[in-house]
Amino acid sequence: MGELLALVGFSVVSSVTPGPNNVLLWASGTTFGFRRTLRHVVGTALGIGSMALAVAAGLGTVVTALPAVAVVMKIAGSAYLLVLAVRIARSGSIASAEIARPLGIGSAAAFQLVNPKAWVFALGAVTTFRPVGLPVALGSLLVAATMTVVVIPTASLWAAGGGLLGRLLDDPRSRRVVSLVLAAVVVATVAAVWS
Repeated sequence: MGELLALVGFSVVSSVTPGPNNVLLWASGTTFGFRRTLRHVVGTALGIGSMALAVAAGLGTVVTALPAVAVVMKIAGSAYLLVLAVRIARSGSIASAEIARPLGIGSAAAFQLVNPKAWVFALGAVTTFRPVGLPVALGSLLVAATMTVVVIPTASLWAAGGGLLGRLLDDPRSRRVVSLVLAAVVVATVAAVWS
């Protein structure tokens, strides 16, 4: 029971702190509202749970043993985040019919593959908190399920915060300013990936 509580605590801290997922969820909530961002929330949770299973199956060993793979993932993740930053920056200044839709379940889940913070989260959870008293497969499933369940409310907090902010912004100028600030925060997460 103590291992499970420690895993829940680790998962809450890892998933609620700022990072690429939460900045994108906040931006999506601001631009599209909480309800339209729910698929992004679910995709993030499923992606992180799937990543934990992949790490348990040995993918984590490959990523940590081959530094070139980690660099390629950082480059791909950074490029994707920069594209999203541009989309966010433009979202406050163009007609709503032209605004890109929020990330869906598949896109949000796939984003985890290039999200360095998600890799650290999955590697840390699987290597530190997989119960030693359980068979490896069952322990890995428990870790992945716990991470998935914990990410849903923590990701929802960021999406809801963005949704609240979006409702408070009633004029195009303030929406434009917030879009630019959110885009800048996404760019800052790219810089953090490389520091």
